[in-house]
Amino acid sequence: MFGKLPERSFYYPFTIGDSLKKIWSSEINGSFPNSSVSVYDKYVFVNDLSGRIYCFNINNGKKIGQLKNGGAVFSTPVVERNMVIYISTLNDQDFSYLYYYNLFESDYLKEIKVPGRAMTELIKTNDGIIFTTEKGIVYKFSLLGEKIWEMDTQANTYCSPALKFNSVVFGNNNGELISLNAKDGSIQYRVKINGFFYGGCSVSGTDIYIGNDNGNLYSINISTGKINWKVNAGARIIMTPACDDDNVYIGSLKGDFFSINKLTGNINWQKKLGSLLDITPLISKNYIILPDQFEKIYFIDKDSGIIKKTYSFENRVKLSPVIKNNNILFIGYDNGVLESYEILN
Repeated sequence: MFGKLPERSFYYPFTIGDSLKKIWSSEINGSFPNSSVSVYDKYVFVNDLSGRIYCFNINNGKKIGQLKNGGAVFSTPVVERNMVIYISTLNDQDFSYLYYYNLFESDYLKEIKVPGRAMTELIKTNDGIIFTTEKGIVYKFSLLGEKIWEMDTQANTYCSPALKFNSVVFGNNNGELISLNAKDGSIQYRVKINGFFYGGCSVSGTDIYIGNDNGNLYSINISTGKINWKVNAGARIIMTPACDDDNVYIGSLKGDFFSINKLTGNINWQKKLGSLLDITPLISKNYIILPDQFEKIYFIDKDSGIIKKTYSFENRVKLSPVIKNNNILFIGYDNGVLESYEILN
């Protein structure tokens, strides 16, 4: 899923090099949203805004197949054994379709009409799929397509949720942070923070990290909803925060990128890139791989904030980078180009 785990972890706990060797390049029909690929076994799955899900061979980039539905697929598809689960939102209608596609049988198991436009990332749990809609209705379906619960929070929601300790957490347009019980959908707390939460949230340790339209990054205790600290980045934040063991990393739409101590909220370093930063970076032990909308990817030294390498592309980089087998990097850029690279030391 997007962020690997329900808490949204973009951290890969190993050292990588900063040189790239292209393995393959493939093209899709539409443009990418700000999501990522989903890697399963020898397959790479990716969604686009023309309503398609694509499957590629991980070794050579050969397209194995595609699924086409109406509307747009904003969220990374979830792969559960032989099932691909994704949601498509119709551009001119106030509903979405949740699809369960059986890879072994090459057929749909379920097609479920859901009220509201689903524009945020899915969460895969051990027993189901959780997602939000634009109107603030939160759903949980089983891995076989049976509805477990729904909760109408009655507030417009564009913030992708995260889950940890049985708590589904997300922000909304009213500046609230909401925590739901993942088992039954009941509200655990609903606290007013501030601003407008558009980007996603992540959880590391016992704390939620989330940014808002006021440019504030918050650390919030997941059990109580109490604010630990906040840091102002000087411009809107719609990037989902990325964490490692000690720090949280965030960028703003003004092009400033920050490393911040998770415990204290102190800024370790700040990098002024002058671009538009809305794609969540990949964090390794030594490097941050940061995409920007100005057709670049940066390899940034995690300790100092120094840019070690810059790679330029033909168009805007749109997908959050993903690593497979410790050295295979997947990136995507407009207009619908997906590429695989070997990371060299």
